[in-house]
Amino acid sequence: MSSENITLADIFALFKESERQREVEQLLYQERQREYEQRQREYEQRQRKHEEEMDQFRISMEETRKMVAETNKHMGSITSRWGEFVENLVRPAAVRLFKEQGIDVHYTSLQVKAHDYAGSIEIDIWAENDGQIVAIEVKSHLKVRDIKRFIKVLDRFKDVFPKYKKYKLYGAVAGIKVDEKADQYALEQGLFLIRPAGDSVAIDVKKDFQAKVW
Repeated sequence: MSSENITLADIFALFKESERQREVEQLLYQERQREYEQRQREYEQRQRKHEEEMDQFRISMEETRKMVAETNKHMGSITSRWGEFVENLVRPAAVRLFKEQGIDVHYTSLQVKAHDYAGSIEIDIWAENDGQIVAIEVKSHLKVRDIKRFIKVLDRFKDVFPKYKKYKLYGAVAGIKVDEKADQYALEQGLFLIRPAGDSVAIDVKKDFQAKVW
């Protein structure tokens, strides 16, 4: 069709078609816009819900943390009191117990501490004479790992207490409850094993037991 054949009616028709297409595109755009806004609202709702759930989760975790901390504190207090109970059983009997083993100690002390470049060590009960020391580790429930830690303390003892380098150092472990493997392990390491016996405590070793000297 040449330009000479285009009439005003044709131009109006093209305009109307163009306008119709624009309106259709406008409607499509508006529909897409509404879908986007709806999705945005849904996302924001989910986000708010998630944040509320996370806030609730954080509150719950904080409450749980406080409960665990309080329980640990309570359990630690109970364990500490039982440890003190065992110390008060063992210390009065220490002189008699080790005299029966040929170690004539005459002085005892509780919770002796010292520090060096590697840190600190603590002896729950210290029994001593002029040339011998017995270091006693006390636990309400004695486990193998407690004994292993205590042996490391004994290995460091004379570095931390250099004035006792010429002393014979013995080790002993005591507990109200002693794990089955712990008692055997203690004896194998040359440590005296102290257990409850009636109203007091006693050293529980075999006839062929050989105490280790550090």
